Amino acid sequence: MNEKILNRADSTIDVDDFRRLTSLHLDHEWLTYEPDALFELWCLSDEENQKQLIEFLINNYEYIDSKKLTKGCQTISEHIQNEWKLSSKNSFLLATCDDKEPDGSQSLIQNLKNKFSVEWKASNFYNSLPTGVHEVPDDSTIILVDDFIGTGNTINRKLNYVNKVITERKLKNIDIKIVSLASMLFAKEALDKLNVEYFSVYWLKKGISESHPEENRDDAVKSMEALEKKLKRKYHGKYLPKFGYQKSESLFALESYNVPNNVFPIFWWPFLKGGIPRKTIFKRV
Repeated sequence: MNEKILNRADSTIDVDDFRRLTSLHLDHEWLTYEPDALFELWCLSDEENQKQLIEFLINNYEYIDSKKLTKGCQTISEHIQNEWKLSSKNSFLLATCDDKEPDGSQSLIQNLKNKFSVEWKASNFYNSLPTGVHEVPDDSTIILVDDFIGTGNTINRKLNYVNKVITERKLKNIDIKIVSLASMLFAKEALDKLNVEYFSVYWLKKGISESHPEENRDDAVKSMEALEKKLKRKYHGKYLPKFGYQKSESLFALESYNVPNNVFPIFWWPFLKGGIPRKTIFKRV
């Protein structure tokens, strides 16, 4: 057991560590789903600053469980019907999934379906973007649905695809809007450039550069760099996305969903240097 720990850090768990780990488990139920994962993450730390950073990030994590998901979907439904005042007669919600593989947008569509008034039917919801955009009639509103918007690059690509198909189909009167359960705050700049209305339930700050106390921010950056240096640089053809994809510094997870690669990789990257597997709090396939 000690040899396994020493492969990860220069010190073992003491009484104070045990107290702090126990406190984190008690405060955040989602940590108990992978009970050994927090312990392994903690054991990556060689210094107190690194442990403090792990505590800070976990305490500021936006974890969406089933109750928050239900409430979030209800908020999206109310915004579409009451704020945008869209009608079931000519409005269609399209998951941003492109058919190649399942993703979180399809699950979100499923959760949204029963949050609308009785006038809305199954035909108002599509779990495939290509299918939906080829079937919606003219004089309609298309609502693109995604569970999480990180940098805004993906939703921009999906919007370009929708506009391309609309042009090919020679539709003349299509309005497009975007909804998401959660989005990174810095993505607003990219979303504003799309020139479409958008709505997100949760707006998230970057975990260090926008959230960590400014007086200790430089130390936090150095601590994260030190932690990430212990992770394998590449696996399955994928390179370690330092501080998350395009340095998004995301602290977001949706219960039972694939964690976004925008999230700090210490929470989900499955290998240490040398190809040593590690248990992780979240998983990404």
